[in-house]
Amino acid sequence: MSFGSLYVGATGVIAHGDRMQVVGNNLANLSTVGYKKADAQFTDLLSQQMSSGGASYESGAYSFSQIGMGVGVGEIRNVFQEGGLESSNTVTDMAITGNGFFGVRKVTGSEVTTGPSHFTRAGDFRFNNEAYLVDPHDYRLQGYAIDRDTGEVSTTVSDIQLPYDDVVIDGQELRMVRSEPKVTTSLEMVTTLDALATDLHTSETNPFFAMLESYDGSLSNAGSPFGDNNPSYSSSLAVYDEDGNERDLTIYFDPVAASTISNATNGYTYWEYLIALPPTADGSAAYGTSAGGLAGIGVMTFDGSGQLVNHSAYSLNLTSGASGKSLTSWEAASFSEEGVPQFDFTFGSNGSAIGNVQSISYDFGISSSSSSWVGSAAGSAADVGLNASSLVSLQSMDRDVRSSTSYDSGSATLYQIQDGYTWGYLQNTSLSREGVLSGYFSNGQTEDFYQVALYRFNSEWGLRRDGNNNFVATEASGAAIAGTADVDGRGTIQGSTLEMSNVDMAEEFAKMILTQRGYQANTKIITTSDSLLNTTISIKR
Repeated sequence: MSFGSLYVGATGVIAHGDRMQVVGNNLANLSTVGYKKADAQFTDLLSQQMSSGGASYESGAYSFSQIGMGVGVGEIRNVFQEGGLESSNTVTDMAITGNGFFGVRKVTGSEVTTGPSHFTRAGDFRFNNEAYLVDPHDYRLQGYAIDRDTGEVSTTVSDIQLPYDDVVIDGQELRMVRSEPKVTTSLEMVTTLDALATDLHTSETNPFFAMLESYDGSLSNAGSPFGDNNPSYSSSLAVYDEDGNERDLTIYFDPVAASTISNATNGYTYWEYLIALPPTADGSAAYGTSAGGLAGIGVMTFDGSGQLVNHSAYSLNLTSGASGKSLTSWEAASFSEEGVPQFDFTFGSNGSAIGNVQSISYDFGISSSSSSWVGSAAGSAADVGLNASSLVSLQSMDRDVRSSTSYDSGSATLYQIQDGYTWGYLQNTSLSREGVLSGYFSNGQTEDFYQVALYRFNSEWGLRRDGNNNFVATEASGAAIAGTADVDGRGTIQGSTLEMSNVDMAEEFAKMILTQRGYQANTKIITTSDSLLNTTISIKR
């Protein structure tokens, strides 16, 4: 009897010692990011049948004479209860709210395997010197790549890595994430033009295009292309060529005196305009000539209330071989898909073309829903002469909410925008609740890089701890099932947030006290049994 009780006490001491180790490990990881506590579950050992006993029938029930052989740790269970969330100043810190695990991949040597090797709830990730998003142990976070041009999300997971370029700056090679430049293809400018302004550029034969006669875009003309006789109003904005070079585009406006034209609609006023870029930005044959930098000409027509009612646009026929200073080289402009007139221009540097001829639409606030001119458009601007009715007119004119006007007040630009931009450099990143990792660039652009993958298991209880806050899949857990946040029961992802340990200090201290009492009780069993054995031995003496 005493030998058996010694054994039972020993199993109790061992079991409670193991449980104390589990409690101690939980408390040690009280502040560990993403740590999941463990819970030791006891089970009794196989019972022994009493040799003098057996099955007996008493009061209608069987009674078995068995004696227990002690206790053991039946299972140390991982508790995946969600831990508390804590805000972070690091954008790439992330926490899962709800079900799911991050997948990370351990890279060793020349290993070429793909997909996650470990799973974790710890979301303290950083970009390393190779632009991989990694945890503190250099395990790479897994995600679905997003095409930067189309936005299409890949169907296979891979290491999350920012798309960097090796850029040499001051002789040093730096890895930089850049947003490629976009050439300007459209611009919008809404102005209010002074109805009382004076016509500063006149022509006896072509009053609607008098500024073209005065224009001088030769390289020797370092100042304004109009010398000291600037038009009534001008407005400039930056546009971009295919290499991302910034160019100043200027639109000059000048009223057309009613006394110089014929067949004008009663009460209507007319403003000619001329679009030009710096002569040094011209990559066509016009570079170095008086036509250098010329891009477009036209006329804006306003009714008696100051509303824009027509936009007569002419673009340079680049295939004619004629000079841009000749009106015969200017024909009715083509239209963009939005029904807005457009001009063609070849960007360049020191006379060398940059890219191809670029079509740029320019919107003053009205367009043609049919992308066409009324009737048969005049062959060229030279056909207009003094006749206002010979100006091309928009077919099926549509007016925008914002459109240019002409009132008895000073001229001003109310709104202007264009769609090009230069090279951009990554300034910051963000993470959506769906796990989409986006980048913000210095040129104002935003691009999506990856969508973080989340994994589920048929039985998360079957996961095995592998250190470093990581778990590995086992036969008991089943294979990892990949997906994305907020889909098929997976949780959402919070950026700049960390999930902390789910250890409850009060609960662990309560377990510690109970475990201590149990340990002490079992040591008492051992000492008492030892005393009984000594008594038994002393009888023989």
